[in-house]
Amino acid sequence: MYAELHAHSAYSFLDGASLPEELVITALELGYEAFALTDHNSVSGSMEFAQSAKALGLRALHGAELDLDDGRHLTLLVRDSTGWANLCRLLTRAYAETRRGGGPLATPVISIPDVLAHSDGLVCLSGCHARGIHDEPTLRRLRESFGPENLRVELQRPYLPGDRARNRRLAWLAGRLELACVATGNVHAHARARGPLQDAFVAIRLHTTLDASEPDRRGNFTHVLAGPAAMAARFPEYPQAVAETARLAETLRFDLTRDLTYSYPGAEDPLKLRELSELCGERLHERYGGEPAVREVAVARLEQELRIIEKLNLAGFFVLHHEILELAREVALEVRGRGLSGSDSP
Repeated sequence: MYAELHAHSAYSFLDGASLPEELVITALELGYEAFALTDHNSVSGSMEFAQSAKALGLRALHGAELDLDDGRHLTLLVRDSTGWANLCRLLTRAYAETRRGGGPLATPVISIPDVLAHSDGLVCLSGCHARGIHDEPTLRRLRESFGPENLRVELQRPYLPGDRARNRRLAWLAGRLELACVATGNVHAHARARGPLQDAFVAIRLHTTLDASEPDRRGNFTHVLAGPAAMAARFPEYPQAVAETARLAETLRFDLTRDLTYSYPGAEDPLKLRELSELCGERLHERYGGEPAVREVAVARLEQELRIIEKLNLAGFFVLHHEILELAREVALEVRGRGLSGSDSP
């Protein structure tokens, strides 16, 4: 059995030629049980992919192919919620660098040290045939951080010159480092009919013509989604790398439709509830201090609402909201003057 662990949708802008739902439908038709979406420097299509997969009965796996600042790539797969958070942090850091000077069209890149610092909950594949991590020193660094159980050497077969020699060398290197290999398809389209569109995307991305971009285009249809049996036939020398895809897929249990959680700022601070209670108590006294009967009702209502806030762990959110409003009031007073802003009263 084979699970595809490296595939791109149209959210790999100017590279992938199929929508997430199209990949899901075709994967099921071909007999896949699990399938990973690993768009370039993005998880933009992940929720669409997850929703389509859940509705149709495919187990969705998530990840991304990241550009490194030295020109190479690696593929990260999400094992759990911690891994999803770390993948999002890495992508945020990569795009932050483009805002610091690269410009809006710059390719987001990340460094190996950043990847090593955010390895928890992630599985690392060594990357594509052309620009993956193929040297022993870098693989050793990745092994030290991810551990041998969360690092795989990626084998691809695009039927280009040097394929067999490269895979032999990578398999030898994996054995030397006591790492497992996985076979991947590096999918960029769900059907052969999308091949010309993918070619056009490459030309647009390179700002050139179809003819001039031919050396950079794939030149065959190995980037089109193939069935599990066809993928196994593509790697006759490495049956263990094919079988390892299914074994690894079984360990990737993150479900984006179920496991995606968010903690509001301050949720981890146990003192926020006390701070909120004191703020509310002060305002309640200011407003109802001279009305004992009304004050008694207000206190009971406040205590009830604070219990609900505590149960939902939202005290930090309300404190933050209060601080934003106070800041807005101070800015309004400074800009428009006291008595003109309309926001200088409690």
